[in-house]
Amino acid sequence: MFYHAYNSYLDNAFPYDELRPLTCDGQDTWGSFSLTLIDALDTLLVLGNQTEFQRVASLLQDTVDFDVDVNASVFETNIRVVGGLLSAHLLSGRAGMQLEPGWPCSGPLLRMADDAARKFPTETPVTCTAGVGTFILEFATLSRLTGDPTFENAARQALRALWKTRSDIGLVGNHIDILSKKWVAQDAGIGAGVDSYFEYLMHKGTVSMPVFQSLEAFWPGLQSLLGNLDSAVRTFQNYYSVWRQFGGLPEFYSIPQGYTVDKREGYPLRPELIESAMYLFRATGDHTYLQLGLDALESIEKITRTPCGYASVKDLRDHQLDNRMESFFLAETIKYLYLLFDPAHFLHGGQRRGTGPGRRGARTGRAGGFIFNTEAHPLDPAALYCCSRHAQDRQELRDILLSLPKEKKKSRSKPAATRTEDPPHGPSESIALKPGEKKTPPLLSCPVQPFSARLSILGQVFTDNT
Repeated sequence: MFYHAYNSYLDNAFPYDELRPLTCDGQDTWGSFSLTLIDALDTLLVLGNQTEFQRVASLLQDTVDFDVDVNASVFETNIRVVGGLLSAHLLSGRAGMQLEPGWPCSGPLLRMADDAARKFPTETPVTCTAGVGTFILEFATLSRLTGDPTFENAARQALRALWKTRSDIGLVGNHIDILSKKWVAQDAGIGAGVDSYFEYLMHKGTVSMPVFQSLEAFWPGLQSLLGNLDSAVRTFQNYYSVWRQFGGLPEFYSIPQGYTVDKREGYPLRPELIESAMYLFRATGDHTYLQLGLDALESIEKITRTPCGYASVKDLRDHQLDNRMESFFLAETIKYLYLLFDPAHFLHGGQRRGTGPGRRGARTGRAGGFIFNTEAHPLDPAALYCCSRHAQDRQELRDILLSLPKEKKKSRSKPAATRTEDPPHGPSESIALKPGEKKTPPLLSCPVQPFSARLSILGQVFTDNT
């Protein structure tokens, strides 16, 4: 399934953003960044294809340019492009790639993510809740890896400002004017416009609306992560019954009528219900969720497969197709399907697929587990900690390392005029690069060695036997 879609994109659509599977050509949709290739990059490694991962990582560095004047969605660019590049950067150590000395605190894919985030366009002041509150994972990752707090500070400021506008019963609306801080759309829910906000905050709650959206199907998985399994199982079964009715989840479904909502009958190959099945199977071991995976595979193959990929379903009532294959089909839907059936995968904490060290033995991940962003791009918290030790600790250790050379130089009779010393980098020093300047690896970078330890403190790895 993956390679039929992936190869069809490469053969018919690259370097456009997306494949049009009915006409076997491509189109730009979210900014002209070869979006499907970026979104699918980490899926290649999840499937164990190190060779193609390496090839595409190099290809993207040579072909993608974010210094262009295009109409781009900040939200979509963040979760798909920035998230995809960060995930691929952090997984590079598992792909047998040649790593920079400072990895994971430096690297070409990290620099691409940084470049993309710095060039986000200015959008209208009215935006959805998810458009404000779905940056903390990607931006905090950028800040922790690069040492520039600007990204994380901006994301936290946005989250706090949004939370201050909540209602008396603690709910947020759907769309807000960020200048006036007034809600333009006051309806509260977990569907379109809000879904990823709750994913990133992991709030508790219940769903009670007469119409549900397919985007809400992430909710049972989120409930399982919170330990609320009884509610998660019941909610999942409701969504699953609709899937069995149509062979997919319609964008909108009327609960009182038991049928699709007019003009929202489509299924654009979304992953949310499959995502919930993966989390619930991990939590319960119940093979009901594997059955959903089989149903999804059969439905997608039977209904949406075309000679040039897989097409979105325009109308689930008669299975009429639409001429579009969104990038999240490769980034999320197929990835979650694969992980549902591979409980020993390294993303679950197992040892399969891509667990081998890089050429220099570099690896992070087993110490802390992975966190998926809302586009299913896995991020490794262990690497973030390694690159973002507290500024005070870094400064103290830096002072120790720099004190000995200074003392030796003072004891020599060599004239001061002939000596050149690089001043220590202070914690408040700007990291902004001047024109033509190249970024050098930090003085203290992550230990480039297998990260099978329980603790990493100030660059020293402590194992259970230490």
